[in-house]
Amino acid sequence: MKQLAIALALGFLSCNAAASHIVYDTDGNAGRVTTFNNAPVEAMVTQSSSAYDVRIYTPHYTNRRPCQSAAVYDQNTDALISVLTAEFQTLSGNIPKGYEDKEKYVEATCTDEFGNRQTLRHKLAAAPKVLFNSQLDVANWIDSDGHNPGYFQDVTYNAQLNLTTNEPNGYCRSATLVGQAPELLSERHKFGLQSDAFSVTGDAKYDARAKVLVSELICKSTGGTTRAVEVWHINEQQQRREYSVEVF
Repeated sequence: MKQLAIALALGFLSCNAAASHIVYDTDGNAGRVTTFNNAPVEAMVTQSSSAYDVRIYTPHYTNRRPCQSAAVYDQNTDALISVLTAEFQTLSGNIPKGYEDKEKYVEATCTDEFGNRQTLRHKLAAAPKVLFNSQLDVANWIDSDGHNPGYFQDVTYNAQLNLTTNEPNGYCRSATLVGQAPELLSERHKFGLQSDAFSVTGDAKYDARAKVLVSELICKSTGGTTRAVEVWHINEQQQRREYSVEVF
């Protein structure tokens, strides 16, 4: 039933087509690259890091138009999510909102130069999860001298993070957009991060004129990009944290 549904949805059912069989994503994990042996394409390579726009490269040395159709499915239910466009060696299309937390797979029907057809699968991760909390300890207030604003001379920054990219080769990066804060990530988080939970402590400096300390954390995978931003509003009376997360 599923093969018939796919054929009707994508319009590639042909009476004289060669028999097709499914070649699964054999490593069991979502990831950037799935390689195939003796297939119409050498690999399926996810070039995008978006929860809503997917682009997959399907290289082959001699076959310039290896795939005729493709679609995205829910990994757990096999429900059709979105039909993709197959053009030259690229599969592309949109994924509607509401599937950010779902594991998915792309199923493509491809034909080699001899007319042998195969159905190939390539997994996509769910969008990364970012749990990010922090506290400030402030001390030694210096009053304004009339030219420069008052400020806390000593600021200690404490952060707790729990990151999940949902695939072995996901990655994250961090930055302090306003002020100076301890580096949130080590080198091991910037390449090949699947999940980690850790804490960071160190001295910080904020912008006394703007009265803020702003930090950003971004994680990427084949399932999307998750961006977390925190803004500490700091004055002599109180220190208030504003936090937001978006997936795109």
